[in-house]
Amino acid sequence: LWWVAISFFCTDTATAGIYTLSLHDALPILALLTIKNCLDPVLRKTCLPIENIDGELVILAENMVETILAAPGVGLAANQIGLPWRMFVINIGVETDKENLVTVINPEITAMEGSELGEEGCLSIPDVAAEIKRASQIEIKGYDLDGNEVRYEAQGYLARAFQHEMDHLNGILFWDNLGKMKRDILKRKFKKKIKEQDA
Repeated sequence: LWWVAISFFCTDTATAGIYTLSLHDALPILALLTIKNCLDPVLRKTCLPIENIDGELVILAENMVETILAAPGVGLAANQIGLPWRMFVINIGVETDKENLVTVINPEITAMEGSELGEEGCLSIPDVAAEIKRASQIEIKGYDLDGNEVRYEAQGYLARAFQHEMDHLNGILFWDNLGKMKRDILKRKFKKKIKEQDA
């Protein structure tokens, strides 16, 4: 087991300076990571850009892939495993017969078209789902683990998954896209489930 401290520049005026996170004995190679639930404040943070892509980040991405395959799920953002960084892994083969998980670092949606309703759930809000309106087609760009710029065009369910993960990086949960009444019903349902589990 090992630890890593990763630093990057924070542009938030309230916390300007070098922001350092240390992980001690937390990320052994090919580990299943703990997914934070929606009550954890890290999921409400706006994630910060990653400055350096190095070996530790590659291992983190591999662990995120293992975690999402075991869950199972379609996408997993870094803050869902407790790290407020602009990075997620996503299965771009979700609508095919072949798994194709990729890592997107510092992603940015560059185009959006159309709109459609579709059911969404979240690994951080297990057993809760709702119909959410999303753009039906998007274009997104970012960087892969080799530091190369990548672009993806997606529609339908994959476009929805990309938008869901981008929301995570901005501190937004899928039920934030609902009206207050529907959102409150889902929150009560989830909190009841947590209490039952802890009883």
